[in-house]
Amino acid sequence: MKLLSRKDELILLAIRSLEENAYGVTIRDYIKTQAGISIPFGAIYAPLAKLVRDGLVASYNSDPVNERGGRSKILYKLREPGVQALQEMEAVHAAMWGPVSSFSNKG
Repeated sequence: MKLLSRKDELILLAIRSLEENAYGVTIRDYIKTQAGISIPFGAIYAPLAKLVRDGLVASYNSDPVNERGGRSKILYKLREPGVQALQEMEAVHAAMWGPVSSFSNKG
């Protein structure tokens, strides 16, 4: 098993949650809203390209959009290996965090 980087994991989780509306801007906004982490626009696209190359994510063009002057958006969708990678990360997190009780209870 190859572990995902934290950024790759956040991007995959955002794509999973956004479903049919996952493109660069919405992925970035979702991570900011849900995790409170601001990622510069440029820092989203390099990991997305890598996730596509690695076969975890598929990219495709939307229909042309009027508010974009008739240009299409590049949308992203999880592929089965991406789902499996997230499931593996979830298992790793559970195994690592399971034995640790809340930090707020520690002195």
